[in-house]
Amino acid sequence: MTNDIKTIAGVEGVDNEQLARNIWLAGLGVYSRSVEEAKDLEGKSSDLFERLVERGREIESNTKAKVENNLDRANEEVEARVHNLFYRLSGIHPRQIDDLNAKVDKLAEAIEKLAK
Repeated sequence: MTNDIKTIAGVEGVDNEQLARNIWLAGLGVYSRSVEEAKDLEGKSSDLFERLVERGREIESNTKAKVENNLDRANEEVEARVHNLFYRLSGIHPRQIDDLNAKVDKLAEAIEKLAK
């Protein structure tokens, strides 16, 4: 069995003690390399995560602005349609109602002054 390992490792003229040491050193090399790769991956994944977070912030900001803009336009459109529907059903323009409300407010103030 030892001869098979020596043949695989390509160290046929080496004694068992040297073979064990070489296997130990190879194991340390594998461990060291895996630690380095893990650190490298950790750094890369951290950088990638930060870039993704920043990109997410940009997209969120752009999306919020678009949604707010669309919401404002939708509200204005709904309000215009309600006013138009009210005008068609009643024959009274919303501006006329606003004017009447202003006149009623002035009359209420005048009545209060007269009552004092």
